[in-house]
Amino acid sequence: MSLFFYKNSKRNQKNSLDFPDYDADLCVMCGLCLPHCPTYQLTGDENESPRGRIALMRAVTQGKISPTPKLLGHLDRCLTCRACESVCPSLVPYGKLIDSVRSKLYTYQSVKKKISKYFIHKWVISYPIVLRSLGRLARISQIIKADKLLQFSGLKPLITLMPKLSALHPWQEFYPTREVEQGKVALFKGCIADIIEQSLLLDSVQLLNQLGYSVYVPKKQVCCGALAKHDGNTEQALSLALQNTEAFKDFATEKIICTASGCTTSLIEYPQWAGKAQKGTQTNIHKFSTNIQDINQFLSEIHWATRVKIKPLAKRIAIHEPCSLRNTLNQQGVIHNLLKHIPSAEIFSLPNNHRCCGAAGSYMITQPKIAHTLRQDKIDSLKKMSPDILVTANIGCSLYLSAGIKAANLPIEIIHPAQLLARQISLQ
Repeated sequence: MSLFFYKNSKRNQKNSLDFPDYDADLCVMCGLCLPHCPTYQLTGDENESPRGRIALMRAVTQGKISPTPKLLGHLDRCLTCRACESVCPSLVPYGKLIDSVRSKLYTYQSVKKKISKYFIHKWVISYPIVLRSLGRLARISQIIKADKLLQFSGLKPLITLMPKLSALHPWQEFYPTREVEQGKVALFKGCIADIIEQSLLLDSVQLLNQLGYSVYVPKKQVCCGALAKHDGNTEQALSLALQNTEAFKDFATEKIICTASGCTTSLIEYPQWAGKAQKGTQTNIHKFSTNIQDINQFLSEIHWATRVKIKPLAKRIAIHEPCSLRNTLNQQGVIHNLLKHIPSAEIFSLPNNHRCCGAAGSYMITQPKIAHTLRQDKIDSLKKMSPDILVTANIGCSLYLSAGIKAANLPIEIIHPAQLLARQISLQ
């Protein structure tokens, strides 16, 4: 027995008390998930498969093996795309398992990783004012071409993902519809989206207003917490969840609308994050989560007034479905059903939509080699199909695919479905 294992075995045994063994027991190792796991398909290594990772999770939380860098690598390379969940006959909650074990092993990450992640989650993403300030600095650097110099620094991965930034506009707390009011909703802005995709958020408010919905935009909302959760920092993730619950509690709305499917997934799963929180807190979180709805689903379910017309668009439109939309929200086809109402448009799905594009939150930065390989599959499909427009419903996917499209010099516009609809709407 290694000295490292001896020192940590008791700690791991204690951690196993909180690891959901009963959920891991559901896995019967049938292997039906293997063809759907991106990392297993690339490596052929069982340690890079869902059932292999579950075996590693159980062994390390029970103190049977030590959390070596090699083992942590196998867990870190999981994209958390949860494609395995969508095909599992035993209904294994794999996402819950991987998040749980990452939380237990958070202390074993390198000091450099822990410091950088703590800084990002605690002092950047948690404060919208800091994010907006950084966004303005990034825009200034683009204007004076300083961003090109930064490409030679350690910030190159982030710089290549950054689109051309527009000036940030202040938010109102309430945007009333000028039409006959059908209801009131609230908008969840997210963190990075408020800097990079503010035009999408503003267009979504405009679209909702045109459809008869007044929109609240609570000022005290923060990041959904997904990045912290997937990095194993569950304490910070819960803190963000509680802030959002508090920020939205005083607004009487029909739904809380989210434009990023990844954020939608996290917001809906807040009750799982609450753990052993007080009963009152759990009740508030549950009430908040049940009101969350992805904007694509909301738009597909509401009644559109007959005077709302969609202008023709003679373009070929390819649909990319994010993993969060397919595997956790189970909304396959919702974008297609929504956009098929655009006259003259040719709508089709991108091949292998069931396979992750490689973005996966911060995965595109922390695991660039695998992420690039997965994205290249999408880029190759785009080259063959030559669409005019690519739509996707998640900010991470949009950023990563956009960077790939730019690098390949493809004349393809990438846009969110709601933003495309907002552009095509006319009122009679």
